[in-house]
Amino acid sequence: MKTITFEEHFVLKEVQEAMSDILQPSPDGVPLKAMLEALESKTGFTNEDDITQHAHRIQFMDTQNVQMQVLSYGNGSPSLVEGDKGIELCRYTNHRLKQYIDAHPDRFLGFATLPIHSPDAAAQELKYCVEELGFKGALIFGHPKGHFLDDAQFDVIFETAASLHVPIYLHPAPISDDAYQAYFKSENYPDATAASFASFGYGWHMDVGIHAIRLILSGVFDRHPQLKMIIGHWGEFTPFFYERMDDTIHAPHLKHALSDYFKNHFYITPSGMLTRPQFEMVKNAVGIDHILYSADYPYIQPQNLGTFLDELGLNEEEKEKISYKNAEKLLNISTNIKGGF
Repeated sequence: MKTITFEEHFVLKEVQEAMSDILQPSPDGVPLKAMLEALESKTGFTNEDDITQHAHRIQFMDTQNVQMQVLSYGNGSPSLVEGDKGIELCRYTNHRLKQYIDAHPDRFLGFATLPIHSPDAAAQELKYCVEELGFKGALIFGHPKGHFLDDAQFDVIFETAASLHVPIYLHPAPISDDAYQAYFKSENYPDATAASFASFGYGWHMDVGIHAIRLILSGVFDRHPQLKMIIGHWGEFTPFFYERMDDTIHAPHLKHALSDYFKNHFYITPSGMLTRPQFEMVKNAVGIDHILYSADYPYIQPQNLGTFLDELGLNEEEKEKISYKNAEKLLNISTNIKGGF
């Protein structure tokens, strides 16, 4: 059975080079060099890989029975850049992705990269990417410095996504310097350990879960009932606490229980964490209809991606929903996947 996977990334050398002189982490901040070195050590992936170096990607997809990847920018996203330069780099990135998709239209779809520091420009870029480039949504890499996306200035982005009927994937990004210093840095272990603890090991996943809860509490889904969002890594720790949140977070301003917003507005992917206990929790928490599939390529390249769903005791309809039917419905596409390429 072929699949559609969602959290699959690329980077562009020229964009990384353009950003290297722009994004200078503070001396006390998350040591990004240490974080990337730890990531490379763990996965063998270097952040200098280019989108055009696609032979290994295609080989991986074919081996793991992946018909289509939904591509989005990876670590070091130009969405982190402020001002006109950020707008320019995001537009350039989206055009380069469009060129790549056009060269392989049966294998790739796209999520837009948005200049989120400039909310109106981000909304315009999303509209342009969907209507003119044929992208299927956007991936937002973390949140603007000093703000979460529940701030009123960003509502235009969610309003636009809802009106276009496309999802937004809320993805982890390096946490703030203050959070790094307070919660993760220690004299008891090396900076590389602190960097991985604060990022892909734990910290930025908690950050995304908190971000998702803040969006719900802000009333964004009451204002935009058509809005759909995606979070990875089996829900970024949130499914474990749905009942607890319903029982303890006082939110009389909302129309529904907090768990209802997760069940009705969020889709959840594994991000390459192909683990049965977490799957069972998510299945019970949101149901089969709100689970999508993802590898988190190239950072994670699970060798059981093509067989994992067969190991879960699912019936054929449930496997098809997770593999591609939920994706087709969410993205409003038809791929004829069951019949192959």
